[in-house]
Amino acid sequence: MTWVIQALRKQELKTRINQLTSKQLKISREISDLQRYASNIQDGVLTTNEIANTPSRFFGTQMDFFERSSGAAYESATVKTDAYLQQLQMTGLNTGNQYQQTIGYTVQPAIIFNEIYKQDLKEVAQQELDKIDAEEKELEEEKLVIETQLKAAEAEYQSIDQSVDQSIQSSAIKLS
Repeated sequence: MTWVIQALRKQELKTRINQLTSKQLKISREISDLQRYASNIQDGVLTTNEIANTPSRFFGTQMDFFERSSGAAYESATVKTDAYLQQLQMTGLNTGNQYQQTIGYTVQPAIIFNEIYKQDLKEVAQQELDKIDAEEKELEEEKLVIETQLKAAEAEYQSIDQSVDQSIQSSAIKLS
C-alpha cells in the first residue's frame, strides 16, 4: 500500500515541476523583454524600428520613457546652452573678442544645443538602464531559486518513481 502514497506524492511533484517550469519560462521571457527594452533605449533615441520591435508589455513604458527623456533632456540642454553662451559672451567681453578670433569660428547655438541634448538623452537613458539592470538582477536571482527548487523536485520525482516501481514489484503476488 505504500506505493499508493508514493504514487500520490509523485503526482504532487509532477504538478510542482510543471508550476516551477512555467514560472521559469515566464521569468526568462521577462528577462528577454527587459533586455530588448534596454537595447532600444540605450542611446536615448528611439527609432521607428525599435518602436515596432518593442515587446508589447513594454510599449507604453517605452513611450513614457521617450516622452520623459525628451522633455528632461530638452529642459537641461536649454539651461546648459544658455549658460554656455553666457559664459562664452563673458569670455569674449573679458578678452576683447580675442577668444572668438583664436578659436577661429563663430559659435552656432543650435549646434551646441543639439550636442548637449544628445548627451543629456544618453544620461537619462543610463539612469533608466541602471533601473532595468537592477530589475534584471532580481529576476535572475528569482530564476536561480526556481531552478534550484526545480532540480530538487525533479530529483525527488525520479527517486519516488524508482521507489514506486520497486514497491509494486515487491508487493506483487508471486505465484510459484
